[in-house]
Amino acid sequence: MTNEQNPKRGSLSWLPDTSSGFWRLCLLASLMLNLLVAGLVGGMAFRGPMNGPGAARYGQFVPRKFFGELERDRRHELSAIFRDSKPDFEKVRQASNGEALKLAAELSSPSYDVAKVNALIDSFTIGQDSVAAKGGIVLKGFFTKLTPDERQLLAKVILERAGN
Repeated sequence: MTNEQNPKRGSLSWLPDTSSGFWRLCLLASLMLNLLVAGLVGGMAFRGPMNGPGAARYGQFVPRKFFGELERDRRHELSAIFRDSKPDFEKVRQASNGEALKLAAELSSPSYDVAKVNALIDSFTIGQDSVAAKGGIVLKGFFTKLTPDERQLLAKVILERAGN
């Protein structure tokens, strides 16, 4: 069919005939893919990259399955303990970032001092203002809020997770 026979197509004779179902399906799939990519890009622009520090993790001591087996109100009440501790953890993380900078300076120093490096590592891992110490405080507070039945349930979930 030439352009004279099909006046609608005019100078666009190189385009496929989109009246067939195959080409409509291809165009629809392309549109959906473009919208998905645009949504992802827009989400990243709106929310920012996801490379910041995450929430504190208590998975070994309080698996998610435990919260899943609680009633909604009780789950919300107990998880508030962890949510409320987030500002304290942010302060500790910022302090530990400062310690990491000191560690980097000590490691690159020509007068490398093992004792200073060990002291910096200890302040991060076992100091009373360490992430581990703050996490321990939060966990202790969490466990005091549990009922005897909830403690039994938590112990069961931990054992299941460990494969026992």
